[in-house]
Amino acid sequence: MKNSSEADILAVVESAKRAASNLMRTGRVWEYSLLSRIMKSPDPIGRMIEELQSRGNAVVGIPTKDPAPAVPAKTHWSLPVHLRRSCMRTSSEADILAVVESAKRAVSNLMRTGRVWEYSLLSRIMQSPDTIGRMIEELESRGNAVVGIPTEAPTAAVPAVPDVPVEAPAESSSESSGELYQCPDTTKQGTSLRERMASLGYYKKHSLDHDLLVSFAKFLQFDMSNENFKQEVENVARFLYFMDPQQASLLFVRQHEKSREYFLKLSEAGLSKQTVQNYIKSVKRFLKFHTGSTDLCFTDRVLHEDCKNYISFLDNIQTATSKQVSKETTRKRFDTFQEGVLSSTQVTAVLAAAKKDFLAVIGKLHAGECSPGHQLTLTELQLVLYYLEAIVILEHAQRPGVVEHMTVTEWISRRRDDTRPGFVVVAVKEHKTAATQVATFVLTQEQEMWFDLYFSEVRPVMLGKKRKRVEDDDETDERFFISSTGKAIYNASNDLERLHKKYQVPKVTSQMARRAYKTATKELSDVQKTKVAGYLTHSTATAEKHYRMKERGSAVDAFLILRNLRGDSDSDQSDTPRGSSAYLTDQAAYDKLLRSYPVTLDGVPPNRSQRKSLAGEYERYCYDRWRSEQLERRVQHVLEHFARRLPSESRVKAWIMKQGWSANLPDAASIVQQWKPSGGIDVAMDSVVLQKFCRTQRWKGLAVADIEGKGRGVLVTRPFALGEVVCDYHGKVVSRQEGLATHTATAEKESGQPHSRKFLLCPICKKTHWSLPVHLRRSCMRTSSEADILAVVESAKRAVSNLLRTGRVWEYSLLSRIMQSPDTIGR
Repeated sequence: MKNSSEADILAVVESAKRAASNLMRTGRVWEYSLLSRIMKSPDPIGRMIEELQSRGNAVVGIPTKDPAPAVPAKTHWSLPVHLRRSCMRTSSEADILAVVESAKRAVSNLMRTGRVWEYSLLSRIMQSPDTIGRMIEELESRGNAVVGIPTEAPTAAVPAVPDVPVEAPAESSSESSGELYQCPDTTKQGTSLRERMASLGYYKKHSLDHDLLVSFAKFLQFDMSNENFKQEVENVARFLYFMDPQQASLLFVRQHEKSREYFLKLSEAGLSKQTVQNYIKSVKRFLKFHTGSTDLCFTDRVLHEDCKNYISFLDNIQTATSKQVSKETTRKRFDTFQEGVLSSTQVTAVLAAAKKDFLAVIGKLHAGECSPGHQLTLTELQLVLYYLEAIVILEHAQRPGVVEHMTVTEWISRRRDDTRPGFVVVAVKEHKTAATQVATFVLTQEQEMWFDLYFSEVRPVMLGKKRKRVEDDDETDERFFISSTGKAIYNASNDLERLHKKYQVPKVTSQMARRAYKTATKELSDVQKTKVAGYLTHSTATAEKHYRMKERGSAVDAFLILRNLRGDSDSDQSDTPRGSSAYLTDQAAYDKLLRSYPVTLDGVPPNRSQRKSLAGEYERYCYDRWRSEQLERRVQHVLEHFARRLPSESRVKAWIMKQGWSANLPDAASIVQQWKPSGGIDVAMDSVVLQKFCRTQRWKGLAVADIEGKGRGVLVTRPFALGEVVCDYHGKVVSRQEGLATHTATAEKESGQPHSRKFLLCPICKKTHWSLPVHLRRSCMRTSSEADILAVVESAKRAVSNLLRTGRVWEYSLLSRIMQSPDTIGR
C-alpha cells in the first residue's frame, strides 16, 4: 500500500487486528462433527475453504474464486485463570506457567505460519484415503485443537473391489507410461485384501540388506536363475519380521506354534491357500539354502539340526493344506465353468473395434505421409503399440511375457516359411515356460508390414522420449516394444486393458483368450491339438517332448487352425500388403483437408466454407480434430521449452502469450501439473534458463542454511521430480571408484580409521554431530559414565559403517512399492 494514504493503512491494520483477535478467540477449536460434515459434503474442498476463511485464515493458490468468510466458535480469555480454576487446579504454579508458555509459543507459530493454506495441500488432503484423519493431523500441526473425536474414529470408506488374482503381496503391476487414455490401476488404489494385509501389519518386513537375506537372494538369482527372486526374498523377510520384529535370525525354527499361527493368520486375512503354500515354500527354500549351502552345520550343529526338524514341520503343514488347495482350485474351475468360455469372435472384438483407427494411422505411415502436417500424435503412436500387442496376445494367444520380453534381435531374425512364403515366424526365447520351450507366433504378410512400420517409424520416436542417464544399460534399446516414456513396456496386460477401455469393449485377458482357443480345439484331431498346444507354449505337463523343438511349418499349421476357428476369411493370406487404402470416409476427408491446411503450431484452421468444400459433411469433425491436434502440439512445444526445470504457472502463461497465439491456447495450470523433465542430460545445459541460473547462481528451490554440527548446507524448499536439474556442479567429475577411494583415504587420514568422528548420529536427540563424544559429554549423556558414552559412540560408528556399505543404494522397485502402499508415509 505504498501509494495509499496513512488513514487507509491504519484501517487495514485495525481490520487485521480484529481478525487476529477473532481467530484467537474462536478460530482454533474445531468440532469433530463439523469436520465430518465438511468431508461428507458434495464439495469438501470448497466447504473447507469457506470454514477456514470464516475463521480468519487465508487460502492461496485457488484456481477460481471461492466463497468468502462467515462466523465461528470459542476458547479462554485468560488461560492462567482457567487452568488454576479448572483443568490444572491440582498442579503446581510452575507446571501451569509451563503450559501457558507453550500455548503462547503455539499462538505465535499460528499467527506466523498457521493461517495461510495452499490450495494444493487442501486438494491432497481431500484426496487422501483417510481424509478426516489427515485433516486433523494438519490442523493440530498448526496449533489447532480438534475436539469431539470418538474413541474409534471412523475409517475412510474403502470401495468394494471384486476379487482379483492379486492376493499375495506382489511387485508393482504397472508403470505409468504417460498414456492419454489410461484406465484406473487397481493396484495403486489398493484392493480390500491389500488394505487388510497392510492394516494387520503383515507387509512389515526386515531389511533386505540383512546378511541372511542377501545371501539367500544371491543364491536364488545366480544359482537358481530365478528372475522373480525379490518376491520370494520379501516373503521370507515378512515371515522373519512376524517371528521376531527386533532381529532377523534362524532362531524361529524353535517356535513351531508361532509359525503355525502366522500361516493361519495369512489365511484369515484373505490370502488363498495356494498363496499361503507359496509363503511356506519360500521359507522352506530359505532353510534348505542355509542348511545345505552354508557353513551352518559346522558353526552351529544344534541350530542346523533344529532347521532340519523345522523343514519336516513345514512338510507336515503343506501336506495338511494340499487338500484345501485342491478344493480351492476346483472352486475356481467351477466358477469359470459357470461364467462360460468366450467365443473366438469375442476374444478379438477389440481388434475389430480399433481396426478402423489403426489402419488410418498405418495408412499414413505406409504412404510416407508423415510430413510436418501429418506427424503422428502421442495417441496415434500408442494406438499402434497397443494394437500390435493385442494381436500377439489375443489373436495369437501368446502370454504377456512374450510381448514384454520380445527383442529387436528376435524380430530381425524372423524366418519366412519355405512352402508358404506369405507367412513369417517370430521366435521369442524369454517367457513363462522359457526353460522348456521357445514361444513362436506367425504373422501374415500384412501383419509383418504393420510390425515393420512400427519398428522403423514408431519405435524410434518412442525411444526419443527416453531420458538418458549415465547408469542406463542397453536393455531398453534391445526390447522390441517400447512405451511412450521411452522405456521397455512393463506390463502388457495393462496396455491391453487400456485398449479395451478406450473402445468400450468387454475386457478379455490373456488367460481368457488362451482358454477360449483351447476349448475350441476339443473337436479337432489329436495331431491338430498337439500343434495348437505347441503354438500356445503350454507347460511341460501339457506339452509333449516331440514339439519342444519347433519347426516353422508346424507353427504356420497351428496358426491356420486358430484362424479357421476364428472364422477369418482366406483372403487374409493375400501377398499384397493392405492398409494404405483402408481409410474410411471421415479419415479420408480429414487427410484431404490436411493436404491443403496442414496442422502447424502457428497455423489458423480453415474457415467453414473452406472446410465444407474439402470435407463436405465431415467439416465439423475435421475442424475439431484439427484444433485438437494443434493444441496437443502446442502443449508439447511448451513442455519441450521448459524441459529440465519445473516452471511456475505465471512463467508458462507469460511464455505462451509471447508466442502470439490468439486462440486454442494451452492451459498453463494443466501444463505445470503434467510437467515432467524431458530430454537427455547431454543437452540439458543448452537451456537458456539453466545458463542464466549458472551465471547468477540463483537456483530456485534451493536455500543455504546453517546446520548444527555441520556448518553451512544446501536445503531444498520444494519437491524435485526425477530427472529434473537441481543445480550445476563446479568441482572435478570423478568416477564412483575414485570417489570411494578418495573418501576412504580422507577419512583414514583425518581420523586414523574410517568414519570415526564425522557426523555421527546421536541416538538420544536424533541429530548428527561433528564430534559425538564431545556432544554426549556436554549434553545428552553428561551424567553418564565414560564407558557408556564410548559404547554409544561405537554403536554410532557401526551404524555409519553399515549405512555407507548398504543403506545408500535404493532399488527403484522398492520405492515404487512404497509409493503404491496404502500407507505411503508410514511405509
